[in-house]
Amino acid sequence: MNGWGGVRKGAGRPVGWRKENPNPRPQRQLRAYDDEWEIINRFAKLVKSGNKSVCTATLEQLEVTIK
Repeated sequence: MNGWGGVRKGAGRPVGWRKENPNPRPQRQLRAYDDEWEIINRFAKLVKSGNKSVCTATLEQLEVTIK
């Protein structure tokens, strides 16, 4: 036996490397064309940045003008 292969002490990721998120965002699925996806992605970044109240107000204003 030459000791090659198998499990070695200290190999791999350390135990407990993953931080648990107590409230993860749920996974969603959406189909969109590329140009639509760019708009959705830009808006999602704004919402995730912490400006939810501004995004909500802007969205409500847009919905009124579209109807």
